[in-house]
Amino acid sequence: MYKKGFTLIELLIVVAIIAILAAIAVPNFLEAQTRAKVSRAKADIRSLATALESYAVDNNKYPLDITDTSGMNRTPAGYFWYISNRITTPISYITDNQLIDPFRDRRSTLPPVYWRFRYVNYSDADYYAANPAILPGGGTGDYTSQSYYLGAPYHGAWRLSSAGPDAVAGANGNFAPPPLVFVGPLIAYDPTNGTVSWGDIVRCQKDSDMKAATY
Repeated sequence: MYKKGFTLIELLIVVAIIAILAAIAVPNFLEAQTRAKVSRAKADIRSLATALESYAVDNNKYPLDITDTSGMNRTPAGYFWYISNRITTPISYITDNQLIDPFRDRRSTLPPVYWRFRYVNYSDADYYAANPAILPGGGTGDYTSQSYYLGAPYHGAWRLSSAGPDAVAGANGNFAPPPLVFVGPLIAYDPTNGTVSWGDIVRCQKDSDMKAATY
């Protein structure tokens, strides 16, 4: 009497079916994961934007975008283009200004403090023009006050951005010519170009949901 079992052909057919299903399911799962991160980034940026405007109502200005390691004072030896702790202290306009960009999380060798959403305060252009030493490299090369002046017409008083699904923060591989790097206009992420496509997720004073290239 013979024991019934699977033949080699039957096993190969089953393996092939599983492989086909996996080839269909895995990309769909990754797409859904990316869409979820985009939604999270937009929600967090929206919360930060609301806090920025609340701060401005009380203080007639927006918080610093270059601070010392305490996150409070303007200094050339600190963090560049992130929201300072003034938005949480002494008045809490938002409970946490250290929100992590989901597209920079664990993709950088820098400490987590550098994984946050980028923030640029264009209304400080005159201050940086008068005090260039505060800027990276002493306000030379790509990082000049001119970047602030050139970026302001596109974004208004401030800009918040996520690196987006391409995980490249700033001017997308420096495609923007100097002095537009980081502080100047960006290519805005547009999902119609593909869920995983280049560009930053951008929200600014002039446009709450930038969907087109900005230079």
